[in-house]
Amino acid sequence: MTNQALKSTFLPELGRPRGGKVRDIYEGDDRLTMITSDRISMFDRVFLEPIPDKGRILTTISNFWFENTKDIVPNHIIATPDPNVIIVKKCKPIMVEMIVRGYLVGSLWRDYSSGKREKCGIKLPDGLKENDPLPSIIITPTTKSQNGHDEDITPSDLIKQGLVTKEQWEKLETISLKLYNKGQEIANKRGLILVDTKYEFGLDNEGQIVLIDEIHTPDSSRYWFKKDLDNRQVRFPDKEFARTWARNLSFEGEGKIPNIPQDIIEKIQSGYREVFETITGQKLTKEDQSSQQRLLKNLKEAKIIKGKCVLLLVGSEKDFPHVEKITGALQEFDIPYQTSVASAHKNPKEVLKVIDEYNESIEPVVCITVAGKSNALSGVVASNLKWPTIACPPFKDYSDYLVNIHSSLQMPSNVCAMTVIDPKNAALAAKKILEIAS
Repeated sequence: MTNQALKSTFLPELGRPRGGKVRDIYEGDDRLTMITSDRISMFDRVFLEPIPDKGRILTTISNFWFENTKDIVPNHIIATPDPNVIIVKKCKPIMVEMIVRGYLVGSLWRDYSSGKREKCGIKLPDGLKENDPLPSIIITPTTKSQNGHDEDITPSDLIKQGLVTKEQWEKLETISLKLYNKGQEIANKRGLILVDTKYEFGLDNEGQIVLIDEIHTPDSSRYWFKKDLDNRQVRFPDKEFARTWARNLSFEGEGKIPNIPQDIIEKIQSGYREVFETITGQKLTKEDQSSQQRLLKNLKEAKIIKGKCVLLLVGSEKDFPHVEKITGALQEFDIPYQTSVASAHKNPKEVLKVIDEYNESIEPVVCITVAGKSNALSGVVASNLKWPTIACPPFKDYSDYLVNIHSSLQMPSNVCAMTVIDPKNAALAAKKILEIAS
């Protein structure tokens, strides 16, 4: 069977991921768990349609290059428990992307063809044509923006703005050129040309420069096949093909994101696979389970996750004494949990936001709602969340119970929420449901 595309990689027991366009990053004390999805982004926008197998292709290619360049610069890799996952050393990112270019393509060509002859302080001669080799390999750094587009910048301005020191820039420049040359050397042996690429770096606890993110993947690099050039063709078998398709629809990041037709998805997937198999020498095999199933299985076996989670959705912080009785039982049962506070009456948008987030979970979830009096929270959650809901309302005393229990027991038609009064029993019910689900 064809592997199901891995669009969501939300594992709530690891907490809320730091959202990337393609990767979801879960932060630990001294390491990060980075999961590469099959999502595709262009012009800083994420498209609705994922590209099947893209995540494991990127991770495997990147790991190949990390292994083959560790003699030049240390990298952040600790372990690879799954084809879509890397466990990495936590580093302080250097807020610069090092763009290394060997040919006149992409934005460099678009600037050049519009009459510009300087990029990031580097002057280019007249008379060059699109796809020509540059007189020498150049580095055109950009700022590393958290939101919006990265901006071109000169090395002197990088230093003036305090993004790097002069010494750091010189080291980054030297390392980047060595990485590009090593990439070009290995690519050439495999019938490829590394046209251009980007590198990202961080500082470890000792202040040492470390290569982070990814390296020489079809998302961070452009490749040509020598066989195409021999036939006087220039073909981008990677993400550049997708960018060209989007530009032909007049989309470059502004306005509504176009839908990717199935035939274009297949061509993009084919290009990624072609680069993967050429670089690694491996065949991209079809799998007998979905990406989600494989991911859960491998991360459970690596003891990174338990593969289940309880969401405690609490209407008010005043109910925390009741919540602590539930979480105490969950800890006793060794069940991971996360807690969110949102009132169905006072902040329904936040409730729906949490529900939407947990509907994307790829591991089983049980939601325990904690809300008293008129318990709208349980009904809202049970009618919108795809996972089972247990209402465990707090009561001050027997009178409170008699007056308010009915708002938990009487759900609207076609809305299923279990009501459990005792906090430990609510945790026990969640445990039994999760045992069946996982």
